[in-house]
Amino acid sequence: MFEWVEKISFNEASPLAVQAQDTQFGFHRKKPAVMPHSHWHGHIEINYLFDCSADYLINGQEITVPEGRMIIFWASFPHQMTASRGDGELVNIYIPLQSFLTWMLPSHFVSQLLHGEVIVSDSLYGCDKELTQIWESDIKRQVPLLASQVINEIRGRIRRMSIEDYSTFELAKRVTKQGETLEDKQVLGGLNHIQTMLRYIADNYDQKITIENVSSSTGLHKNYAMKLFNRVMKVSIKQYINQLRLQHAQALLIDTQSPVLNIALEAGFGSVSRFYDIFQREFAMSPLEFRRKVIG
Repeated sequence: MFEWVEKISFNEASPLAVQAQDTQFGFHRKKPAVMPHSHWHGHIEINYLFDCSADYLINGQEITVPEGRMIIFWASFPHQMTASRGDGELVNIYIPLQSFLTWMLPSHFVSQLLHGEVIVSDSLYGCDKELTQIWESDIKRQVPLLASQVINEIRGRIRRMSIEDYSTFELAKRVTKQGETLEDKQVLGGLNHIQTMLRYIADNYDQKITIENVSSSTGLHKNYAMKLFNRVMKVSIKQYINQLRLQHAQALLIDTQSPVLNIALEAGFGSVSRFYDIFQREFAMSPLEFRRKVIG
């Protein structure tokens, strides 16, 4: 949760592959620059365009984002900045998908992102630029409690965006049949199944769910669903469910005084011993040690 990346490094591969440091948050402020080619990674990505505008190519579709806007999209779809105008700056924020899906945002908002939509705030607030500067300063201090606060504030900013007026480019509705290849159909079909499974897991990870439940949500055979999920997300379905549960548990350890047993059950682990085992294996510390490290 507390190791942030400034720049995403990429491995050129299939657009179905989640790449880069997809389990880490990221923050990068820079002058907007044309990208030589498209890339993709597993994060939900935010772009703030302060005093500048830009053209993008996202999943083969061209869009123009006016000056002074904030956009959000799922970066597993190939994307590229193709032009920019103005002497402003671009702020990129990268949110791990497994964290984003635990934030309990409106279902329609999340569904649009998972189906390839780019969502645009109708306007920025006067404090947005200053807020990103505060986030940047806090991240550089490498204080766990401040990093947690930054994440909560980013979540709050997206929640505000999701319940206020926003626009889309209707990319999810643009389906071009002409020239579509078998590989294109396989990529699209694979992503559709992944989106359905991710949504099901996000809605049910805090309950007792099985791989059969997840595969049934999208109508796939269990073995094929497991293989597809692992190929796309680079983790198994079971590991991904545990990642969401761990994200939820970390937030509860920081933000509440709930006993570890209650947190284990609320996050969906089923037993405190299972929670301790998975938490220790993932973070090399116990839940209580984590709480003391962050809160002090």
